[in-house]
Amino acid sequence: MMLRIRIAAFAAALLLTGAAQTFAQDAPAGAAGASPSAAPQRVVIPPKLVHFEQAEYPEAERANPRDVSVVLTIGIGVDGKVIELSVAQSGGAAFDAAATEAAKKFEFEPAQVDGVKVAVRIQYRYEFTLAAPEPVPVKTTADFDGVVRDRKTHGPLAGVTVDVDGVASVTDSAGQFHFADLPPGTHTVTLSGDNFTPTGTQETLLAGQRYDATYEVETNPEGIAPGEQVDFEMVIVDVPLAKSMAATTISSEQGSRVAGTGGDVIKVVENLPGVARASVGSSALVVWGAAGEDTRVYVDDVHIPRLYHEGGFRSVIHSDLVKSVELEPGGYGAPHGRGLGGLVTVGMKPLVNDGYHGSIALDAIDAAASVRGSVGDQFRFAGAVRRSHLDWVLKQATSEDVGAIVPIPKYWDSQLRAAWVPHEDESVEVGALLSSDQISRSVLAADPNETKSDGKDSTFDRFYLRYEKHMGDGGVVTATPFIGFDHSRVSTLFGAVPASLTNDATLYGLRAVWSGKPDEHIGVSAGIDVEVQDSTLRRNGSITTPPREGDLHVFGAPPSDQVNADKWNTTNAGLAPFVQADFSLLDGKVHVIPGLRAEPSIVRASRRVPAQADIPALGTMNESTAIEPRLAARWAITERIAVRAAFGIYHQPPLAEDLSAVFGNPRLGESKAVHYLAGTTLKITDAVSLEVTSFLSRQSQLATRSPLPTPLEAQALIQGGLGRAYGGQVLLRHDMTSHFFGWLSYSLVRSERTDGGSNQFRVFDFDQTHVFTALASYDLGAGFELGARFRYSTGFPRTPVVQVVYDSRRDSYEPIFGAHNSIRIPAFYEFDARASKRWKLAKDSELELYLDVQNVTNHANPEEIVYNYNFSKKSYITGLPLLPVLGAKLTW
Repeated sequence: MMLRIRIAAFAAALLLTGAAQTFAQDAPAGAAGASPSAAPQRVVIPPKLVHFEQAEYPEAERANPRDVSVVLTIGIGVDGKVIELSVAQSGGAAFDAAATEAAKKFEFEPAQVDGVKVAVRIQYRYEFTLAAPEPVPVKTTADFDGVVRDRKTHGPLAGVTVDVDGVASVTDSAGQFHFADLPPGTHTVTLSGDNFTPTGTQETLLAGQRYDATYEVETNPEGIAPGEQVDFEMVIVDVPLAKSMAATTISSEQGSRVAGTGGDVIKVVENLPGVARASVGSSALVVWGAAGEDTRVYVDDVHIPRLYHEGGFRSVIHSDLVKSVELEPGGYGAPHGRGLGGLVTVGMKPLVNDGYHGSIALDAIDAAASVRGSVGDQFRFAGAVRRSHLDWVLKQATSEDVGAIVPIPKYWDSQLRAAWVPHEDESVEVGALLSSDQISRSVLAADPNETKSDGKDSTFDRFYLRYEKHMGDGGVVTATPFIGFDHSRVSTLFGAVPASLTNDATLYGLRAVWSGKPDEHIGVSAGIDVEVQDSTLRRNGSITTPPREGDLHVFGAPPSDQVNADKWNTTNAGLAPFVQADFSLLDGKVHVIPGLRAEPSIVRASRRVPAQADIPALGTMNESTAIEPRLAARWAITERIAVRAAFGIYHQPPLAEDLSAVFGNPRLGESKAVHYLAGTTLKITDAVSLEVTSFLSRQSQLATRSPLPTPLEAQALIQGGLGRAYGGQVLLRHDMTSHFFGWLSYSLVRSERTDGGSNQFRVFDFDQTHVFTALASYDLGAGFELGARFRYSTGFPRTPVVQVVYDSRRDSYEPIFGAHNSIRIPAFYEFDARASKRWKLAKDSELELYLDVQNVTNHANPEEIVYNYNFSKKSYITGLPLLPVLGAKLTW
């Protein structure tokens, strides 16, 4: 009697989870991810069976011989050992036991992604056949036949190349292929074609047998660009931890093609649901009604102070180094904290050993270059640099002083990375993230008292070391210590009234995380998050400049002529251990994700009262421990419908600028927010999804101005403000296919605050009730691509001037205000377009020429309300006119 065993054909068609750039964390179980073309390029090597164990036909079943199949799900660790085993399709208890016992002894060469060994999960099918012995002579080879079909239509695919260990066969019009007289043993089978991602699997052939296989692959009807056919498909085993119940992830491939962004991947964040439109010239990121400084930004595990350069034209990280960007507007998990608002995570591309590559880019805004490569097998590097020249371009294009209305920034940034990979499952990386900004403007007037100027200089430098280790059981350990140096100086001069604020800070940080899977249905992430910031600050000038959120003021009006000065030092330190788990229930349909973060912290200020002559400075220190529980849950009701909910408590330390004994309050403590959210996701088709999310954020212990006309000593600010933001957002998204992607985003948000000493809520200064974005990009073929974007948003709230009084002491008119934030700037709307053409110059090299036009209709969008000298006439400062940006990029 003879036993025949082989691997199932369908084991190959598995989706690479690392390539999913959509709502994979929110999608129902079994929902399809982004199309393969959306993924960044990878080098993926499937596992190879090196030791096969024969399964015995059960003795109890020999009396009733029959053909039986058992499908197993096998988890393979980075050491090639079987770490997980379950029956996916039963053939009966006896056959299941026999197949499982044999599979436990399998050994593999582990899978690799970008040269790093990874744990994977495959499906493997045993076919038990008890048949009469073959007559002699026995055939010593095997025949291998099969058919290749389209996974969606189930129709045959012709012209597919099927490769078995270097021997190729092309499918005929019926999708069929044939191999005769193959040697027995385990063979690597690869399928490749013009309209699908290459797919790999393994088949075990026995001598004297003929095997029939059926392969189903997911195709793109319009084909895949030649440079994109690089990835095998398989399932990468990862800890199933959901980061957030409202996260939106955009791949670098999509982000670089959005109209109005100039090809900047990270600029796409402005188009995501829950994000308010920033005013022209602002780099603020207002998410779910939180202040700009309340949203945390990370590049991998390194905290940086801002996402965009001043002026908002560019992000601070070169797009060639970015793998993806993710926005979590609220309800995020325990691994992150210290912010009342959202969380933005920029994921960097892995450093791989795939030759030398780079790019050079030039457009009307800036010039940039990048390079990456390797030295030998173990050393890899990447770097990028960018510098602006928009100020020079505008001087050549127009004689008007554009910067007098909209400040034009000067900036540069650079990123440097180097990695040592001593083993395929271990790496050490060092890197630097550098950024510098300068922005200024002056408005001259015949009356010197009306001359105005303002400026801001800011830099940040980050230097980090990152260690990553993939364990044999599928766990991952990362540790990232970093140090940073920040500098900012803001200065204004209105007539003879100056104001300036300088902040020099040193930041020390460490994030260390272990992620693993102690049980088949439980994933765990635990670690520590440490940050210590020392700041030295100097401020002098008007006590009301710069204005705070909630201040009653008029743009361009003279500040208070009450002046003062202070110099102080602060230390803000927090050490936060955290743990988060993901419990998978009901065959993965339900996920419950509890988390806990505990953060003892210290806030120290060098002066508890304003400086006094001949009296030594006495400092103050505020110690506290924040306990932050987090909980999220999601339920895949069907393969296309899922619901989710989340809750979390968050704390944020006071700003160093607010701890002045003269201009602030050195005894300020942490602010607090509580997030609630619920939503649903509907997978309409494999490419189209609809997501609806509702949320509520309650904030307390916010720093606000003292309501007293003459505040108490060292209490110019008090910690009594409240805040709330509530509403919902809708995202209708078409994932990237071979030719098209796009989305419609709508946010309905109400954000409110109270002022010091009051419980009466008013509208937040940066509230935008309605924000709508529609964008799309279409590949016409032959290297041509078109994109468009339309944006609409409610105008910012402002406080009306209802009366005017004459101040004879200052010889000026002073406004009397009406109800706080009771009027709005007119609504904003803008249409942007992008056209590009790509030429393939040689192998792995490409030239792209693009035209990105902002404000195609040249609509004059009001950005701010201004008045004449006696407030008798009101007008508006408008934003940028039509702005065409012509650029080119060469990559190799």
